[in-house]
Amino acid sequence: MSRITLTAIMLTLCTSSIGMVPVQEPVAASGFLQHADYNAPVTLPRILGDGMVLQRDHTIPVWGRTHPGAAVRVSFAGTVQYTLADHNGNWNVSFQPMRAGGPYVLKVNDKVVNDILIGDVWLFSGQSNIELQVRRVAIRYPVEASTYTNTQIREFRTTTHYDFHGPLWDVPEGRWKKCVQEEIPEFSALAFFFGMEWNQRHNVPVGLIVNGVGGSPLDAWLDEATLRGLPGPTGPDYYPKQLTALKRDTWVDSVKQAETEAMVYYRSLFTSDPGPEGSLGWTPYRVPSFWNQEDATPHGPLSRLPGSAWFKKVFYLTGEQIRHAQAGAPDRDGMLILGTMTDADMTFLNGRQVGSTGYQYPPRIYTIPKGLLKAGSNELLVRLENFWGPGGFTSGKGYALYIGAVHPFYYKADTVSLEGDDWLARMAGTLTDANAPYPATTTWHYQPAGLYNALLAPLTQFPIKGVIWYQGESQTQRRDYDQMLCALMDRWRNDWNDRALPFVIVQLPNYMKDIGPWPVETDWARRRSEQFMAARARKYTALVVTHDIGEWNDVHPLNKKDLAQRVVSAAEYLGVGNRKAPLSPVPQQVALKGSRVVITFSHTGKGLKTINGLDPSHFALANEQGRYFRAHARIIGKKKVEVWCVENFIPRAVRYAWANDPSEANLQNDAGLPAPTFQWNLNDRK
Repeated sequence: MSRITLTAIMLTLCTSSIGMVPVQEPVAASGFLQHADYNAPVTLPRILGDGMVLQRDHTIPVWGRTHPGAAVRVSFAGTVQYTLADHNGNWNVSFQPMRAGGPYVLKVNDKVVNDILIGDVWLFSGQSNIELQVRRVAIRYPVEASTYTNTQIREFRTTTHYDFHGPLWDVPEGRWKKCVQEEIPEFSALAFFFGMEWNQRHNVPVGLIVNGVGGSPLDAWLDEATLRGLPGPTGPDYYPKQLTALKRDTWVDSVKQAETEAMVYYRSLFTSDPGPEGSLGWTPYRVPSFWNQEDATPHGPLSRLPGSAWFKKVFYLTGEQIRHAQAGAPDRDGMLILGTMTDADMTFLNGRQVGSTGYQYPPRIYTIPKGLLKAGSNELLVRLENFWGPGGFTSGKGYALYIGAVHPFYYKADTVSLEGDDWLARMAGTLTDANAPYPATTTWHYQPAGLYNALLAPLTQFPIKGVIWYQGESQTQRRDYDQMLCALMDRWRNDWNDRALPFVIVQLPNYMKDIGPWPVETDWARRRSEQFMAARARKYTALVVTHDIGEWNDVHPLNKKDLAQRVVSAAEYLGVGNRKAPLSPVPQQVALKGSRVVITFSHTGKGLKTINGLDPSHFALANEQGRYFRAHARIIGKKKVEVWCVENFIPRAVRYAWANDPSEANLQNDAGLPAPTFQWNLNDRK
């Protein structure tokens, strides 16, 4: 038996079934592996691909798969490592930390990975505000979206996938993309602006791993072992039962089949749509409005039932406007912006379909093909469909035609407003049984552990600088979010073997109208407070406050640039120890003094102040029965706020900015960063 074969057998026997073969320097230096056969094909995880950015000043791991026992030769930056695959074909090696720089080439047997940079790598994870692309916010940032290029910034984006049987070895899809014009529209907007700012401040390559799934609840991003130890919304058996059921493929398939049949039956309860001209009944309609609003038509609601409806608007263009369209971009007459709609739309212009969207949140941004607009009369036709409630056009959003835009982001365009009460509308299909419940549906990639197994676990061998976490919009009625977020931070830090791994938590922005004047009860504000409590409960975290830069009518606010600058500041504070980086002022200590509450804030800079120079507003105090009253407040010195009520009671809790849209909240520090939404219960009765 040859010495190489014997060594392969010994290493195979000594390697665990899941582990990667650790490289021992005496083995690599003894000489016999240098003369082995390195022709075995290897598979690398997608994250180790062309254009990747590796974390500077950190051990560089390289891992992959090949034939069991096969010899693997890895060369990188002038250094060569040798190893053997274990009995499952897994192998890994590591290289010494390196400073920022590049490009480098990685060679592994027959594989070559080109254009590798060393810099800082940040993981962006959570929901759709992490996913939200540059093209979705380009109307606000036309210059950056259409002119910026920086090949030192790269993004790796995963795609939605789930698995209930355990952690996967690799993500199913993903590649590194350079920050160049042809790729930028699909970059995460938050990560894009973060990368710009981080690169400018530190002059190092920036890797942006975008690993978010729209609407995903937090427990989808947690591992099975952690979930089994959490109480769950209905008791300690909630997660064990759910996780066990999800592993039974036959059960999952049966649920999918039953839900499909229920949806088919429900849709059969709607009358058929005869098309826009299939029947009479057009009536004047106001855009924007929903079809159940009293002022939607001159006669009241168009309908109070779910279903589908057609909307039509005729507008007129001059010959000069058509000449402007012809002189614009060579492939389009302009762009059509139709705010956001509920839910699914098909949009036609002059008889030609120009776009469609399947759900309510994305803005409708449709390209008008060249030559479609004409002088004189033009007809815009929109079909909206909503199977579980009224549909319509969201108020406060823009509805306009941009004529002659020279690029997709509306530069040098003539604008024609499409809002007003001169639309026509008619209902098409409607629900015949008003009492029929909308059938239950399961979003499978939202189920516990599914995203962790498929999208998070495969990346945990790849070193990162820190995590940007923007999530919490879903399941806001649950009251264990702070506990779960702490568990997630603990789990992920353990996965990356870094107890001090920075976590930047984005507190939810202002969103939705409130049911009345504050103080009000709202799950959205409570979720913000739970995010504050989680950040306070764990070290190496920072809270980014956003209730002043959101949009009440859009869960996906466009202002991702200001948000990114706040996130960069928090990342600098945690990631590079820049204690001068400004953070939002957050409560550090709360004391009860008689009937008054004194709150001491940290991160106040040169001192607390208010946006408008008035006393702090939007504080509320709770009495013994838990009822909240509006409170007065004043700033004391640089770090304290005193809060009191005219009502005669001993406060039991204090709240700030407790509303969906806390527009009156005005407390900030000298850097202009707002104080967070929070609730602090007062246990000290002295």
